[in-house]
Amino acid sequence: MAKRWSGYLILAMWLLNLLALYLGASVWPAALAAWGASLLTWPFLVGAARRQALALYGAALLLGLFAWSQGASFKAAQWLLPNINMLTMFAAVSTLNLASGGLAAGSEAWSGRKGLWSTMASLNLLGAVINLSVLFIIGDRLERGGTLERRQVMVLSRIFNVAAFWSPFFVAMAVALTYAPGLTLSAILPFGILGALAAMGITAWQVERLGMEGFSGFPLHARSLALPVALAIAVLLVKQLWPSLSILAIIALMAPLLALLFMPPQGRGAALKRQVRERFPAIGGQLVLFLGAGLLAAGINSAVSVLSLGGMDLPLFNHFGAIEASLVLLVMLLVAIPGVHPIISISGLAPLIWPLNPDPNLLGMTFLLGWGLATGTSPLSGSNLALSARYGVGAGQLLRWNLGYGALLYLVCCLLLTGYAWLHVGI
Repeated sequence: MAKRWSGYLILAMWLLNLLALYLGASVWPAALAAWGASLLTWPFLVGAARRQALALYGAALLLGLFAWSQGASFKAAQWLLPNINMLTMFAAVSTLNLASGGLAAGSEAWSGRKGLWSTMASLNLLGAVINLSVLFIIGDRLERGGTLERRQVMVLSRIFNVAAFWSPFFVAMAVALTYAPGLTLSAILPFGILGALAAMGITAWQVERLGMEGFSGFPLHARSLALPVALAIAVLLVKQLWPSLSILAIIALMAPLLALLFMPPQGRGAALKRQVRERFPAIGGQLVLFLGAGLLAAGINSAVSVLSLGGMDLPLFNHFGAIEASLVLLVMLLVAIPGVHPIISISGLAPLIWPLNPDPNLLGMTFLLGWGLATGTSPLSGSNLALSARYGVGAGQLLRWNLGYGALLYLVCCLLLTGYAWLHVGI
């Protein structure tokens, strides 16, 4: 019952924050709903999710106590409100599952190179909009005897995640917009698309080295792209008409509206009930994590405000350019392998970088590339853990299969960061 109530509170958070975003109402009612849902979710956290949450909240508490002991001032809004807009978008995007029912139907699987590239395109384009559910739509279509073969696992574990490089509908973009204020999507979109294509090229090369004989892939049809294209057009159109609206605010409204428009007419009432009673509570773990990340960022900010070492500020660099961005990217990749979620590394690193007045697009691009790279390489990312549980793939196998890919894609990402910095920042 408590878990079901968390779904109603997440629905309330979404509705109340829409009032704040569009009508200027106070954001505090939405925040109270979010924190209430988080409290109801805590007892149901298990394993890695519970450990990460405890680490986040514990670190935030220690940093806050340290800052308080040094005379720092505290404002409730700085600790409790930072990620509410991001969570509102996250809840809105989760409703796109309502429109995914017809994607798995269609023709027979495609084989060979055509099947490989069709599967990668489907994962990236559809995953960019309907997020994690695309893994199961495609995975369930391809599995044989409850499992997937190595080449299919390599594709699914990597290419879905690199949608984070460019998709405005991915939760990674919401995080980047929050922790890199001033980020402009149009400035980084070409680099993100190049990164995603590079990930596909590396994966295709490695899969073809294993041999293409017997490879079964997911068929991509034009009708499958109707929802992603409609959502992208709607967001761009609303942004053109109301430039002052943030991307987060637009997606928070348009995603549920288009989900309702595209969802199958049969069983609408039951599907909407499942969304509130099952799917909203299912994102409760991410809710706890992202609220904790906001606390951690506030704790680091408070500690930095009172901490000085030998007259020098705490930030690690004197300038944020291509080299520094590449080092941040490396840190995100390395800490992700043992299971540190990108939201934790981003919320921990961002406050240390902000005093350098970084170019927001370079900083945001670093976070987006780091997210897609880390979650595609680490066997302990949320998507790869889901793959492991659903299709019986071991974490050790995932790491062995994806480590070389991660190293190669890291080099590509460094080149992309260097290219942006050379064009816009000055290396």
